[in-house]
This record gives sequence, C-alpha cells and structure tokens, in this order.
Amino acid sequence: MDADEICDLDPSVFLAANDPERSANPPDLLILNQPITDFATFSRLWKHSQYRICADGGANRLHDMFVGELEGQRENFLPSIIHGDLDSLRDDIRAYYELHGVEVLRDGDQYSTDFGKTMSKISERDNATSQKDVLILGTLAGRVDQGLGLLHEMTREENKHPNLRLWLFSESSLSFILRSKRTVVRNLQSSKLFTENLGLLPVYGPATISTTGLEWDVKDWFTQIGGQVSTSNHVKTDDVQVDTDGPILFTIERAPLL
Repeated sequence: MDADEICDLDPSVFLAANDPERSANPPDLLILNQPITDFATFSRLWKHSQYRICADGGANRLHDMFVGELEGQRENFLPSIIHGDLDSLRDDIRAYYELHGVEVLRDGDQYSTDFGKTMSKISERDNATSQKDVLILGTLAGRVDQGLGLLHEMTREENKHPNLRLWLFSESSLSFILRSKRTVVRNLQSSKLFTENLGLLPVYGPATISTTGLEWDVKDWFTQIGGQVSTSNHVKTDDVQVDTDGPILFTIERAPLL
C-alpha cells in the first residue's frame, strides 16, 4: 500500500486543553438543534475552531446553555452565522444575536435539511479545495429516524465534497467515517481523552476489515448489519489501525474532561 493511501488521524487535537497551534485552515464548528449537555467539551471545540455556524434552532441551544453561573459568558460565544430555514429559531434568540452583530441567513429550500443547508454554506465558504475538518455538535439519541438521518447526511456530504472530514461529537462519543483505505487513528490512550470502548459499524453497507490495536483484532473479516459487527471492542494500544474495503463508522467513547 502506497504511503498516500494511508490516512493518519489524530482526533485528540480537537479536545486538547492547550491553545491550538495557529493554522491556515482551522476546523469549522457546526451546532445542531440538540441540547448541549457538556460545556467543557463544547468550549474546547469552540476554542479549536474559527468559523462557528448554528443550524437554525442550534442557536436556541447555544443561547440557552448559558444559564446560572454560565450566563455571564454568553457574549464570549457568539456564532459566526445562523443559517437554515429558521422555522425553529425563536424570535427573542434571533433578536439577541442580531443585536450582537451575528448574521442570520434564511435558506428556504424545502428539499434539504438544516444540516444540508449549513454544510452547503460551509462548502461554499471554504471552496473545498483543501482538507477541511468540520466538528459537529449533535446527537444520536432521541428519535431514531433523525439519528440515522444524520449518519446518512454525513456520508452524503463527504461523498459530495471529498476534501471534507466530518467529526460528530454526540453526548458521550466521537464518531467519524473511515473510507476505503488504511487508517491509523492516533493518541487514543496517551491523550486521556477517550475510554477504551470502541465500535466499527458497517452502517453504510458491507465491508471487509482488518484491525490492529484492539482487544479483539480481526483479519480480512466480513462485517455487515445483520451479520458480524464489531461493537463493544476495546482499544489496547495508543494507535489503532483499520483497513477496510468500504466505508465504516468508527465510534469511540469520550472520557470525562477534567
């Protein structure tokens, strides 16, 4: 396998406590219309991103997170833009952010979700000419159709824009798509940002995978929904290698931030 076919990923950089190194292409942060339950994780994703976009009612969630002892910090976390069909955005939230100079942009396309609308805005802005990371603050809990729909939209956007890589930060996990190549995911133990609990899920169709660095490694192992699936596996080395001939979802549990 040629070196350029190996994908080297380090998800720990998005959750690091230290200030990010200056980058010419920092990640974007997409906030979906889901409760934000962990301010520590949210604030680190915010710190490591530069362009922050709320998908319609995501602005409600952002605003409403700042209650109690956090209320005085609200003005320190103003998004770059609020975008979508705006049917979920509350009038008082819109007024607050517009008063603070945040752009609010309506997209009335009825054939795309607010996720799709915001991803189009991100792709248009970045022109997708170089590798771009998008950190998604959302959920796979709640309604099953919406959770599966989000996983569907993630692979659709990456297929449409090959230079995009989407990282889904849900309540307790980080999930992202591994494509048809060898991927090495680094710093899973030394960063202390993740637990040992990991899954490799063939939600996008059957695949044959090989792994190193897990408690239950496999070699040329056929996996599909309804057949063999590697859930509840355990990370046993700092770097985990996965070879796959089709896209699979890599999901790992996050450790509580100290």
